[in-house]
Amino acid sequence: MKRVLTGLILGAMGFSLAACGGGKTESKAAGDSASLSGSAKGFGGDVTVTLTKKDGRIIEAKIEGANETDNVGKAAIPTLQEQIVKANGADIDGVSGATVTSNAVKEAVKQALGEASPESSPAETKAEEKKESSASSESKAEEAGGELRIGEAYASAHGEKSFAQAVAVVKGDTVLAAYIDEYQFLPKESAKGVPNADGGLAEGYTGDVVLASKRENSDYYSGLMKEKAQATGTISGGYDAIQSFAAGKTIEELEKLSSEDNAVDAVSGATLKDTAKYLAAIVEAAKNAKGNPGVSFEGDPSGLKLKFMLGAAHGDKCFSTAAVLTDGDKVVLSYLDELQFMPKDSASGVPNSDKKLGENYAEGQVLASKRVNAEYYSGLMKEKAQATKRIDEGYDAIQKAADGKTVIEIDSMAGEEKADAVSGATLKDSANYLKLIEEAAES
Repeated sequence: MKRVLTGLILGAMGFSLAACGGGKTESKAAGDSASLSGSAKGFGGDVTVTLTKKDGRIIEAKIEGANETDNVGKAAIPTLQEQIVKANGADIDGVSGATVTSNAVKEAVKQALGEASPESSPAETKAEEKKESSASSESKAEEAGGELRIGEAYASAHGEKSFAQAVAVVKGDTVLAAYIDEYQFLPKESAKGVPNADGGLAEGYTGDVVLASKRENSDYYSGLMKEKAQATGTISGGYDAIQSFAAGKTIEELEKLSSEDNAVDAVSGATLKDTAKYLAAIVEAAKNAKGNPGVSFEGDPSGLKLKFMLGAAHGDKCFSTAAVLTDGDKVVLSYLDELQFMPKDSASGVPNSDKKLGENYAEGQVLASKRVNAEYYSGLMKEKAQATKRIDEGYDAIQKAADGKTVIEIDSMAGEEKADAVSGATLKDSANYLKLIEEAAES
């Protein structure tokens, strides 16, 4: 079972570069140990890191980010704290799916250590700042003008019974294209479930329901909207209007609007009362995109299309998602993720897993993104299949192999045994993931 959405990218756009967040670093002695702190701009506001050093090593890291997303940024904090202590500094992997928070933490750690470090004199610091300042205009032009990046985010946009998935393509600080869908448990006799909803995935939830895409079931869900709230439009039409509005706007513009009560009035064609929250989800996806690898694109952006597809690339206990940016028959950018039920005490569930959405979960289970829970899931892969690389590294390798290729070239790679042509990919179903990207691009 699969679903596709295509969105056209606006042709004429202005680009701007967001200013990096920063915070003052303070140092104070406490016996034989030292306490150092720094801050940087995260997704929802300042993220502050306080380090305790003793005998030249970080023995404790405390991260505060009150305005980070509950199920993404905040959920990543314990892992990030552990990584800082283990790395004894800012050279950490971060948490997949919480890119903005991870980058803010890295910057805050650098600030804390940089201000307090005796190895770096004030003169050296000023010289470095001067050097960066002199190259500022060149850096801005390069960063704002060239590379395209793609990212995703999960959010609670409408009530407690569903969760939203947002994808955004950015160039500099400008959103070129966006995609929205939501997933909810709907009556089995009325709705069409996501891939594997009739397979092993269904073991993770109970009752006479199926986990379903609202886009895939737009007719049915829009009928409920009309019946219960006298809605005049469709759910898919509402999503489309928000996506079209977001294309061509800067992250800052969208972020401002997502905090206003009159967002629905500003978005032409949008009738969804939670329009501001859907815009906030796109903003989060766009910010996450800025932390992902970019690709150069020199052509006309008006011909680019963002497509999305659901599939079953790996077994029957999960469903796969593929977002693909195309230029004719060529894949410019791709992005993979999968959702699966995982133990509640080990994994971070999608938004609203602890609310009404989770009332349909089987005992002890939560629906979770493999990218968000890359560390936990990769541990399972290592334990059960002696995997040597993380799940997100596998996805990234497959994406890298597909990006810049034509549909025919991707089809050729997917046809090779175990997709051996994919450098760095150790996932046994690499061919299936490539095929999903191909199918999305072809549609």
